[in-house]
Amino acid sequence: MMTLDIKPVDVEPPPGSGVPRMVGTLNFAGNVSGIFNVQTTIDFGRLMASGLLGMAPEEVNPASDIRDLLAEITNIIGGNLKSALNDAGHACILSTPSITYGTDFTIKSLSMDRFARFAFQHAEHALIVEVGLKSVAGADGGIDLSSPDAMSRLPDVDIEKLNALDYKTRLSEAAANVFDTMLSLKLESMEAVASASLTGIRDVSSVCFAGDANGIVSVHVPEDLARIMAANMLGMEPEEIEGHAEIEDLLGELGNIVGGNLKSALTDAGLRCALSTPSFTTGTDFMIESLNLERYERYAFQCEGRTVFVEMGIKISDLVKSAVQAGKGIHYEVVDAQGDGGEEPQAQPKKTASAATSQAPAGAKRPIPSAASRPAAQPPPSPAAPATAEPAPALEDFGLEILLDIPVDLTVELGRTKIAIQDLLRLGPGAPVKLAKLEGEPVDILANDVLIARGEVVVRSEKYGIRITEITSRMDRLKGLR
Repeated sequence: MMTLDIKPVDVEPPPGSGVPRMVGTLNFAGNVSGIFNVQTTIDFGRLMASGLLGMAPEEVNPASDIRDLLAEITNIIGGNLKSALNDAGHACILSTPSITYGTDFTIKSLSMDRFARFAFQHAEHALIVEVGLKSVAGADGGIDLSSPDAMSRLPDVDIEKLNALDYKTRLSEAAANVFDTMLSLKLESMEAVASASLTGIRDVSSVCFAGDANGIVSVHVPEDLARIMAANMLGMEPEEIEGHAEIEDLLGELGNIVGGNLKSALTDAGLRCALSTPSFTTGTDFMIESLNLERYERYAFQCEGRTVFVEMGIKISDLVKSAVQAGKGIHYEVVDAQGDGGEEPQAQPKKTASAATSQAPAGAKRPIPSAASRPAAQPPPSPAAPATAEPAPALEDFGLEILLDIPVDLTVELGRTKIAIQDLLRLGPGAPVKLAKLEGEPVDILANDVLIARGEVVVRSEKYGIRITEITSRMDRLKGLR
């Protein structure tokens, strides 16, 4: 994709602390749970994106170009691993990707049966790939993952329960109950948050759910409070807590309980969901941005004079929405969440963003968090900050509305390959042709030879079809028309 050669190396690259970098992450859920991530520096990200987009590295925008490229790489490689696991009888599904960026953070999944880390190098640049997996019997969330078309079957959704689900009450009560009953600590809701509360070391426990609903639940706790929580749990003094294992275990359990509470509510409404094992992120300077989600809510609490955040991002699958509309005549509508302090909701939320500090890494341009993701007391971004993407122009803006009724040829391309003419002449019935596309990768959908979408092959009543999983941007499709 990027015309860059990388080679595996045995020598571990130097620590990334202080260096602006990005990590693309996917979570596995089902009979196999775990985490997969791809990590690179902003500098190497610029080089990779420039090779793909045909522009100079300095023209690359980390806020969009590198982020989108890293998400695509993570999806492709992680999806390939998922297919291999499914073929080996370890049924699982993938969460939507998230991007973590900053200068000081580490990410890992807890209690893994198997962990592997691979380092690659291109010139002076390093690329790290990590995977941690754990066998979890009976964690398929009621989904028959052994069936290839399990997620293409229409679910039985109770739309009244789904629309009545109060995310804030559900998550807030679950978190407060854990603090009270397990940790003997009181969690109090906050409306305004001081920017000073976002400094120092922060620990974040995250769980992802995948299936008819995709999303993430994260709990952000300052390091010193996390130590108090672990000490209360174990009946010790905070200074007696040595290392980080006890803190990780506690926050992992906290994420499991809070995220599992929401997953239970979604399951009770008829949605099929599987929950991943918790992942743990810690550091002083990082932001977590979950992509392709349509609803985001963030709740701030105070405990022992420290600020605790609980975040939730979710997207209900298009299959569920269409089933609800067609089967029950009721339109499922995602309501945009308001941020803390009564801020206005976004018109078209696409992702969530979680900040561990309010500082941007040196030398890197950060994506601006959504309005809902910023604490109420935090000032608006300065004019020098990178702007969020503007809405794609409509056809009328180009004077192309006349084209709307023109038919086009829609083609699905399973893959391509190059062969010599002499090999072409030897082809006959039964001869296999190897395509340059891995099993399980999405197939390309083209309109008049222009890539407009990607999808997966489905079979219904002995007929082939394509389920669209990704649409290229409107701007890219308009450029193709030219």
